[in-house]
Amino acid sequence: MRGDIGPERGSAVSRRALLSAAAGAATFLGTGIGRADPPIAAGAWDGLRKQLRGSLFRPGDDRFATTKQLFDPRFDGSDPVGVVTVADVADVQAAVRFATANELPIATRAGGHSYVGASATSGALVVDMRKLTGVDVQGELAIVRAGTTQHPALTLMDPAGLALPVGTCPTVGLAGLTFGGGLGPDSRAYGLLCDRLVSAQVVLTGGDVIDVSENQLPDLFWALRGGGGIIGVVTAMTYRTIPAPARDVVRLLFPGDHPAHVLSAWADWMSTADRSVWAGLTVATAPHGVAVTARLVCPAGTGATTTAALAGVVGTAPVVISQATVSHLDAALALGGGTTATPRTVQVAGSDIVSALTPAVAETIVGVIADRSRAGGSGMVLLDPLGGAIADTAPDATAFPWRRHAAVLQWLVEAPPDPAAARNWITTAHRAVAPVSSGAYLNYLEVGTDARRYFGRNLSRLRTIRWFTDPDHRLANGIPR
Repeated sequence: MRGDIGPERGSAVSRRALLSAAAGAATFLGTGIGRADPPIAAGAWDGLRKQLRGSLFRPGDDRFATTKQLFDPRFDGSDPVGVVTVADVADVQAAVRFATANELPIATRAGGHSYVGASATSGALVVDMRKLTGVDVQGELAIVRAGTTQHPALTLMDPAGLALPVGTCPTVGLAGLTFGGGLGPDSRAYGLLCDRLVSAQVVLTGGDVIDVSENQLPDLFWALRGGGGIIGVVTAMTYRTIPAPARDVVRLLFPGDHPAHVLSAWADWMSTADRSVWAGLTVATAPHGVAVTARLVCPAGTGATTTAALAGVVGTAPVVISQATVSHLDAALALGGGTTATPRTVQVAGSDIVSALTPAVAETIVGVIADRSRAGGSGMVLLDPLGGAIADTAPDATAFPWRRHAAVLQWLVEAPPDPAAARNWITTAHRAVAPVSSGAYLNYLEVGTDARRYFGRNLSRLRTIRWFTDPDHRLANGIPR
C-alpha cells in the first residue's frame, strides 16, 4: 500500500503534553494495573465501537476467539477484555484512550509471535494492527505501517531494488522485530533492523500522537531501538533501506564426529569473514546424538568458494544439501522455510548471549543437546553471529546492548508434547552456559527473566524512560521492568 502514512483524524502533541505524561511517575509503584477494577458498563463499550472505523470484538462475539489467536496455540486460552482491529491511527488513539480511562492494560498485536503471548494478555484491551499495513517507498526511505509483517514488506520494496535487514521468519511483525533489535542474515553487512530506523510515529498512553527520531525526542527514539515497545503504541516506522541484490543460499550438513569443533571454528571464521557473508548454525537432537547444519548466505556466484572457505576452517567437508543463486526476496523466502504462511505451532524458546565461542563453550553447548537427545527428547540451539556492522554502533548508542559479543544462542523446542518439560530443559540449558552467558535477546522473551539479562548496562536509562512514558504500567508487552 502506498500513500500517506501520517496521522489520520489524529492530533499532534506538544512537548508540554508529553511532559504531562510524567505526572504520575512518582507514584507508579502503587498504581499497578493488576488489581480488580469495577466492570466497564456496556454503554462505554458501545461508545468505543461508535468511534471506530475498524471493529471491536468482545467475549461472546462470533469472531472474538479467532481474532485474539496468536501464532502459538498455547495462548488460545488467554482472556483479553476486547480486541480493537484498527483501521487507522485515530482508531489506535480511541482504543488507547478508552483503555487508559478504564485502567485497562494495553496489548499490541501485529505478527503475534511473542514467545510469552504478550499480544493477547488476559485482562488487556488488544490493539490489533493487522489491517494497518503498507509500505511507502520514498527514495532510499521506506515508511512502513506498524501492522506490516516481514514478507509483505520485502515484497513491496523489491520492485525498487530495496530491502531491510530483517530476520528469517516471514510472518513476524516488522515493528516487534525492530523494537527488540532485529537480527538477521543482513545484520553483519548493514547492522540490526533497529539501526536502520530513522523515525517512528507513536500513540502515547494518553492518546496523543508524537514523532520520535534522532533529533526529536531522542531519548524515546533511543528506547525504541532495542528496548521493546515501551513508550507507546507505534503506528508507523521510517527506515533507511538497503540494496536487494541476488545472492547465493547454501544449506550444509556437517559430519557428526566433532560437532563442538564445528561451532568454535565457525565462530572464528565469522569473526574475520567478509561482512557480505552470513552463516547461521543449528545444533539439533538426532537419532545418533546431534546434527549440525548451517545456512549460508553470500554474494551471488560465491556459494562454492564460501563453502570451501568454511570447510577449510572446520577441517571437514560438509554435505551440500542445497545451493542456489536466487533473488534477495526469494532468499528471504528460502530462509523462512519456503512459505509465506507459517503454520501455527507451539514453540518454547529462550536465549543466551556469549562474548566468545571458545572450544570449551562449544563443548558445553553440544553437551546440552546431546544430553537431551540421549533422554529421548527433541530440541535445538540456533547460533546467529553478531559482529560486523552490528559492532559499528556503540553498546549504549541504542537500547540493544550486545554490540561487542560473538553470538546469540536460541534454545528452541517446536511442538513439544509437554511444554512444561520443554521449558525445564531450556532452564537446564541456561544453567549449563550461565558462567559464560552475558544476557539474552529481547525478541526471544522468557517469563520471569530479570530485565538486566536483556538490557545490561542500558537498563537504568531504559527504566527512567519507561517510568516517564508509562508510569501506570499501562503497556502490557511482557517486558520485565
